[in-house]
Amino acid sequence: MCQQLNQTLYTDCAALLAWVEHTFQVTFSRSGLTDLLHRLGFCYKLTTPVPCHANAAAQTAFIAQLAGLKAKVEAGGAVLYYADAAHPTHNTRCTRAWCQVGHKRPLLTVSGRERVNLNAAVNAYQPTQVLLDETSRVDAQSTRRLYEQLLTAHPVGTIYVVCDNARYYKNKDLTAWLHGTRIVQVFLPPYSPNLNLIERLWKYLRQKIINTCFYRTKGEFRQAVLHFFTRLPEFEHDLVSLLTRKYHILDSRSTS
Repeated sequence: MCQQLNQTLYTDCAALLAWVEHTFQVTFSRSGLTDLLHRLGFCYKLTTPVPCHANAAAQTAFIAQLAGLKAKVEAGGAVLYYADAAHPTHNTRCTRAWCQVGHKRPLLTVSGRERVNLNAAVNAYQPTQVLLDETSRVDAQSTRRLYEQLLTAHPVGTIYVVCDNARYYKNKDLTAWLHGTRIVQVFLPPYSPNLNLIERLWKYLRQKIINTCFYRTKGEFRQAVLHFFTRLPEFEHDLVSLLTRKYHILDSRSTS
């Protein structure tokens, strides 16, 4: 049965009850099957998304590259940041929470689709140090403004910026400008959000500010999102635990 559960995705008990009865000629109640699954070490939880082109070899090589950067940072001659854009949407999202059995837990929502556009970079060794550019559009100009903040924050030494393969990071004007700076972009392997530490920061932002709170206007929503970045010292314990520079390698072939 364990092998079947690991090979086949069952999203409810009905299909699994039918399989058990057909295979073993044993009939379980829903609660009885649930108890059995718990005893076998299974639980009901969200699946884990894996990009279909995730390449374990490329990700492993990238982590080895990071080891070289780590030595330079720890020697004091460089700093390491992870950069990415996020576009929080003004709309409350339902989430899991502890609720009394038999009772619903209503959460007000809005029908808005307006977004706050953020371009940011987080210090890999000081996760409460986040530089932010709020913008009407995330592009090469916004990225340059963010990078100029990095140069101001770190007047000496090399600034490594780990980023994905978005077009604005490879914009020809931005690339030409970077040649005269101390900033070195380090590109992630394609389809590797799991290797970008700032993705964990965005997830934390959603959990703390967006998914469980209601904001009637976009102005209130925007203010709460931006205020989050002024409150980072308050979240230091969580962020240090979350942004650990430990990575889980994804491989699309392992799920096929």
